[in-house]
Formats: sequence, structure tokens, C-alpha cells
Amino acid sequence: MKDIKFRVWHKKEERMYYRGYQKWLWALLCEDDGGDNDGRGRPVKRASYADCVFLEGSGYLDVNHREVFEGDVVRVRYKDREFTDVVDSVPDMFGSRGVHPLDTVLRKRGITSNPQILEVEVLGNQYERPDLLSRITA
Repeated sequence: MKDIKFRVWHKKEERMYYRGYQKWLWALLCEDDGGDNDGRGRPVKRASYADCVFLEGSGYLDVNHREVFEGDVVRVRYKDREFTDVVDSVPDMFGSRGVHPLDTVLRKRGITSNPQILEVEVLGNQYERPDLLSRITA
């Protein structure tokens, strides 16, 4: 089973937080702690759920060893194909069904197997870099 991680886009601040945790009545937003807290982040703010977009981590690392999250714009190379797309959802939250973490992106492109040799690079995310959406290829 994979660790379930969320980062959070704060709509009012137009800022991405390194980690976010769902509490009973509010969200706890954290900055990067540089690994001091096992990657959980350093708590810096409480926020209303209405002001937050929670983006789930896929558990999949790109070629630069960055975890791919929902909302990321990724460049994918598979066999003789290359395309750019947005990761819109993580299909297997707990990693228990054996579904590829980027299955929704791959299926849009007609890749229905669970490819072992896949090159993925995170270019940015749709919130901090909306200009990247123009790079999405058909």
C-alpha cells in the first residue's frame, strides 16, 4: 500500500502548499521542511476547505525523481510516442488494484496496458503554470 500524500492549492492566495492535511473543520497547510519531519512538512496555516484544492500524489516518480501529483502537466514518452497532458485523477488511491498511477492519462492516449518502460517528466502544474496547458498535445 502506498503513502497517500496531498499538496494543496490555496485559491485565495494563489499559492501551492507542499502538503495538506484534512482536519475536522479546516485544512492544515504545510511548507517543505527539507526532510526534517519525514516529508510531512512544516505546518504554517489553517484554511477553510472552500479555499483549498487537494491534489493527491500518485506515488509515481518522474525522470527527475519528483512525485507526480494530480494537476501536474506531464510529458510522456512511450515507445515511439510522445505527448503532454494533465494528470486529472489518481485511479488507485491505495495502490491495491495494480492499476498504473497515471492510468487516466495513458487511457486517453489509447495505452491500455500497464507499461513498465515509460518516461514521464513533470513540466509544472496547471495552477502555478496555466501557460503549460497550451502545450497539451492531441
